[in-house]
This record gives sequence, C-alpha cells and structure tokens, in this order.
Amino acid sequence: MPRFRADLVAISALLALLLTGLVTVPEAFAGFSNSVVIMIAALFIVGEGVFQSGLAQKAGNLLVTKTGNSEWKLTIFMLLLVAVLSGFMSNTGTVAILLPVVVSLCRQMQLHPGKLLIPLAFASSMGGALTLIGTAPNLIASQSLHDYGYEALSFFSFTPIGLAMLAVGIVYLWFFGRKMLDQPVEEKEGSAATFDASELVEQYGISRFIHAVKLPAQSSLVGNMLKELHWPRTYEVTVLEAVKQDAPRFRLAGRTPSQRITVSPSYVLEGEDILLIYAEDEALKKLLAETDLELEQQAYQIEQGHLAEVILTPRSRLLNQTITQVQFREKYGLTVLAMKHQFKEAIKTKANEKLLYGDSILVHGKWKDINLLSAEKNDTVVLKSAAEETDLAHQTNRSLIAGIILIGMLLFMVFEWLPAVVSIVIAAVLMIFTGCVRQTDQAYSSINWQTVILIACMLPMATALENTGGVTFMSEGLISMLGGVGPIAVLIGLYAITSAFSQFISNTATAVLLFPVAILTAEQMSVSPVPMVMAVAFSASMAFATPVATPPNAMVMAAGKYTFLDFVRVGIPLQILIAIVAVLLLPLFFPF
Repeated sequence: MPRFRADLVAISALLALLLTGLVTVPEAFAGFSNSVVIMIAALFIVGEGVFQSGLAQKAGNLLVTKTGNSEWKLTIFMLLLVAVLSGFMSNTGTVAILLPVVVSLCRQMQLHPGKLLIPLAFASSMGGALTLIGTAPNLIASQSLHDYGYEALSFFSFTPIGLAMLAVGIVYLWFFGRKMLDQPVEEKEGSAATFDASELVEQYGISRFIHAVKLPAQSSLVGNMLKELHWPRTYEVTVLEAVKQDAPRFRLAGRTPSQRITVSPSYVLEGEDILLIYAEDEALKKLLAETDLELEQQAYQIEQGHLAEVILTPRSRLLNQTITQVQFREKYGLTVLAMKHQFKEAIKTKANEKLLYGDSILVHGKWKDINLLSAEKNDTVVLKSAAEETDLAHQTNRSLIAGIILIGMLLFMVFEWLPAVVSIVIAAVLMIFTGCVRQTDQAYSSINWQTVILIACMLPMATALENTGGVTFMSEGLISMLGGVGPIAVLIGLYAITSAFSQFISNTATAVLLFPVAILTAEQMSVSPVPMVMAVAFSASMAFATPVATPPNAMVMAAGKYTFLDFVRVGIPLQILIAIVAVLLLPLFFPF
C-alpha cells in the first residue's frame, strides 16, 4: 500500500499550487462546490440506504437461490449481478455484499474461492462503466464536456460500449481467466459443504489456548464483574463463555449443544460457574496461582456458532490501529482471538498487535454483535460465519421504499426532468427521511470522504495545468507523435496513458488530469472530443492488472489468497481485450 493516502497527497499538492500562486484562492477551493463532488457524496448515501434497507442483500440472496449446484450458473449469474449492481451504486459496497455470499457458495460446491473472486472484482469495475453514475470518472467526463461548452453525456451514453466490454469480459473470464485461477480445494477429513467452524479453529490454531476453569461456590470472586477484575491487563486472560452448573455439561459431536453464556465485561461471576478462558499456558498458570480458580479436567470447546472470520476493507478505518485502539470488546462486544497477516501463518493476537492491510481476523461473540460488525461495510467484511437465519421481515417495507427511491432517481436522471445533481440529492435526503438510512450520522459516515476530498482537490489541479500551459504541452506532444496517423491513433495513445497510470494511482485522479488534455487535443485536431473523453473514462475504470488499481481488487486479494502476479496474469489480457473493444466501438457510436 502507498505510504501516504491519496487524499492527503492531493490536499498537499493543492496547498503547494496555492502557495506558489499557480492557482488563486477561488480556483483552489472551487472543487468543493463542484456539482460532481456533491453528486458523488450524495450517491454514497443513496447506496447506504440500499444496503441498510436490505435491498442489496436480497439481490445477493438471488445468487444463492438461482445458481443451484452449477458452477456455470454461479459464475455467469455472479458476474451479471455484480455488474448490474455496480452500475447504480458503489462497486466497493457491492463487492462487500457479495463477497461472503460467493465464498459460502464456493464452499458448498467444493470450489476454491480464488477461482471466482478476481472475476467478481473485475466484473464490478466493468459494471461501473455501464452508466453515468456507476463510477466517478464517468461523472467527471460528463462535467468536463459541459465545462468546455459541449453537451453533457446522458445517463446511458456509456451503456452500449459498456455492455460490449462486459460481454467480452464474461467470455474471457469463463473460458480463460477462471482456469488460470483454478486451485484444488483443501480437502479436510470430515469437512462439510455447510459452514463448519472447526475449520476456522484449525486454520487459526486456537484450540491450545482454550481452557476451562471452575469457580468454587465460596470463592471470593463470586459477585464480581469481570471488568472489575482486570484479568486481560493483569494476566493476559480473556473470559469468553460461562457454563452454568445446571446446564448440560458439555457439547459432544452429534449431541444437542449445551446452553452457554457468551459473557461481556459486565458479566457477574456466580459460584460453580465453569469459565472458558482464552490464554496461553503461562498466563493460565499465573491466574490459577493467584486466585482460587480450579482447573476443570473435563475438556470443553467454545461455542463454535459464535465464531466468524473477518477481513478488513482496503479503506478500513481500522488499518494500522492496534487491537487496543480499535476496542473490539467495547465497541462490538467481540473478542479478537487470532489473526493472519497477509501470506503468513495465523498468530494469537496481543493488545499491541497492529491490524495491517490484507489481514484477516477470527472473532468470537454473540450473533447480534457479529451482525453489528458485518454492518460496518466500509471497514470490515464478515467472510465466514455460521449459517444462522436472520429475521429480515421488518426490512421488507424499507427495501420496497429504497427500491422506489432508487428507480425514481434513475427516471429523473434518464428523462432529465431535473438536473442530475438535484435528483441525486433528493434521493439521498429521502433515504434518510424514510428510515432507509436509520440515522443522519450513519448517512455522513457512509460517505467515503477520501474519494470526495480527492476529487475536490484534483479538479483545481486540472485548472493549474491549464493555467501553466501543461495541458497544451501534453496535447501538442500527443498530436506531434500520433496526430499524423489520425485521430484513432491519438485515441489509442490517450487510452494507453490512462490505463498505465490507473494501475498504480487513483483512477479518478488520472481521469481528472487527462480529460482536459483529451478535449484540447480533439479541438486542435478539429474533431469531436466525445470519443476522446470517453476513452479516458473507460480506461480509468478498467484497471485490472494490479491489486492496488481499484478497491475491489484489493478487497478480494486477502479473501482469495492471491499474489500480485495473479492479477498480472489474469488482468493484462483482459486489459488488452477491453482496449480493443473501446478502440473499435468508440468511433462507431461517437464519430469524430
């Protein structure tokens, strides 16, 4: 991952331009009032309403009901579903919804998840290019044309070529990409098609840290709250569960599970409690030596239905924070048992252990708390958890309302009954008023401020390039090298430059800087700027060759256990195929 975040770099560059006099104060901060920035912020709220209302989850459930046990149906329906959803909402959020669904289906069908997760990420990028609102570069492309005095692009301007790209991408991913990613499924004795938490226990190696201790009836600890004893800090011991004396003794394979209490820090200890604690052997010995707890000889295991595997999203607020700073126990009621750093073996977590990009963690807690964590889709994705039915009946009405709001917004944009920015802001406000987004604070937290700040700071940089003659310089360079061959050669050059930059830096930043170059180049050649601008927009969105090119790429890297070269092997051929489609079709649909 880059050392400095893209939005921080953009702010620093903007301040440098301002202090050196290359842009004026109004020019420097004009990006924050730009309608594109407002639209993108409002679209995040609309997407949050779609997620919170359960509408997106119902779309994900279609994947389960429609695919059966067919790999062909699973792959094709998955690619189409993620592409359609990404055409109308954040592709990162769409992948966050479908990622655990696809992993679960792969487990049931005995497929390695890595076979389908890169196609999932790639399809989300291709789907984002289907509509005007699917991705930020498309919105900025339309606004750039409008700012230069040309007609703005319509809602479905990108759709015909985007559909052709999606069709080519699906054919490639089914016949070639999927086979390049094929890996044998890890066969385990007794493994089941449904969720089996024992696999997680084995993968993370936590069995040796689970111990059972008994609290004598006359113990001085009886009546104390766990948080008053400070065991995690004093002994590095965490109490996970309590088994009451009158409950069934313990869980055996094939028998009815015993009733357990998943304890919280406020749990009050009672005599005869059997406590299941999580600790290393030395910590256990110290605890037993300094208290009147007794080691229980009967073997116990934690209630495996309360385990979940979680991965961090590429833009998670939890990255580079320690377990203590995140306060999992206090915020979510969950205990972090173990973690896997990328490409490393699982380890037992310590209080000062930092969460890094690519980490996956194993957590334990109540189901309602795991569900609370799964709702934090900007930060985490619950990848594997027990298949417990959740009651979504109360979400039915909100799902319907969210669907009506979304369709209404699209109709207003398609038929241009109101300016696009007004339609989107109205939809965002309605999502809050109708309860599809439950709280105003959640609406604000749903906005990816990194993206908003990045775009707002990059737009003035394009102005600075114009003020300093940088746009003219780049445009004349393109014309001198390729103009003699013709406009198609220049279009290819613009597509190639954008594609190269988008693999390593923000595709939005790349597009913002190159749109003025595309328009000026077309004007100097006396041809229409529309195909040039759309070439830049498509190229910026179709970034497949590296895991850092897009957030969905980065998100599936840990879940699919991919290497950098996996993206290179599968992504570069697709990159070339998509480029050929763009070069052939753009002049046909948008003549020079």
